[in-house]
Amino acid sequence: MDATASYTADAERPRSEKIARLLGEIEALIADDEAADRQISGGWRTFDDILTAAHAHTWDAYSLDLSTDAESFRRLSRRQQEAVRRIFGTIFRAESVVDDWMDKIVAALPRDPGYDTMRAALMTQEHDERMHRGSLLRVATEVLGIDAADADRVARKYNNFAAEFLFDRFEDQMRQLLRPNRPLEDVYAAIFIYGVISEDVVANSDVVIRRSKGRGLYDTFDLPGMKEGQTNVRRDEGRHVRIAVLATHRFLEEYEDAAERLLEISSYYMGLADRLVRRAKASHGLIDAHLAQSYGPDVDSLYYYVMNMKRLAVRLDELGLREGVLEVKRRVDASIAELSGDDGEPIVETPNRIVRIVGPRVLRLAGPSRLPSP
Repeated sequence: MDATASYTADAERPRSEKIARLLGEIEALIADDEAADRQISGGWRTFDDILTAAHAHTWDAYSLDLSTDAESFRRLSRRQQEAVRRIFGTIFRAESVVDDWMDKIVAALPRDPGYDTMRAALMTQEHDERMHRGSLLRVATEVLGIDAADADRVARKYNNFAAEFLFDRFEDQMRQLLRPNRPLEDVYAAIFIYGVISEDVVANSDVVIRRSKGRGLYDTFDLPGMKEGQTNVRRDEGRHVRIAVLATHRFLEEYEDAAERLLEISSYYMGLADRLVRRAKASHGLIDAHLAQSYGPDVDSLYYYVMNMKRLAVRLDELGLREGVLEVKRRVDASIAELSGDDGEPIVETPNRIVRIVGPRVLRLAGPSRLPSP
């Protein structure tokens, strides 16, 4: 379905106060997050700056004290433990997927001396990703009581449906872009997808939503080791996004058709997001209920979609890809119009009791195959 096909007519529909509040809230959350990130990364303008920052902000995930976390987790109710497992599932799956590909990106860079500082910066990220995954395995075994060999299966069970679908597409693209004898343009494209789309747009949107909706839960449930670890991970990922942005600027400088390639990639992911939000709403509340379990009762698929799309727009604007920013706006406006009633109120359905019980199991079994390919 073409997300912009009915844009002109649908955009004339009135917008409710609820939609206006949703958009204002998301834009404010992204602006606050960007401002906080600039306080740390604002001075990082070269790969040498990244290397200096990496050495200045080292930490050891393997020596975090998780004893209080383990004791606190045992005291939680079953429902509270499920909430912690959902947080673990989302984070562990994200770290696992990116860790699987980081060494291949480093290996794909040319051995020309002109790429030495970029490679060195990416190697610090390779170290970080392996450590992040290892620290979460410790959480699985020492806090949640999950066997290390079973951690990925449990994480998939608790991760949100939309993220699993996007991870599936991410891995397909990494296999294609990092194939043997690929051109350098494909390596740059892989870095953009890895660092901007995956780590920034998808993963950091998840962090911002959880933090804003009180779903971090580390303070509430007395999980200081997990909080310390994820605070450090978030700082590392800010550096990783800067690596991707710097590499993408270099791509734009080195190749005349780089902007067209990046806009094509961005449009592909916008199309995925359009399909996800429409498939979610077509499930008559099932996928919205699934997301609400992860993020809170007022986060539905439209909220998740708008957060991701607007964060993508921020990064495209930073890269000077104004055409992509305008495309985000067109698609978001069209989706809001299509998924709202005649009164401008967002359409929200509540699944019945049987669907609420059986539906999540069906979603996990079906996985991404339930959504059409773009």
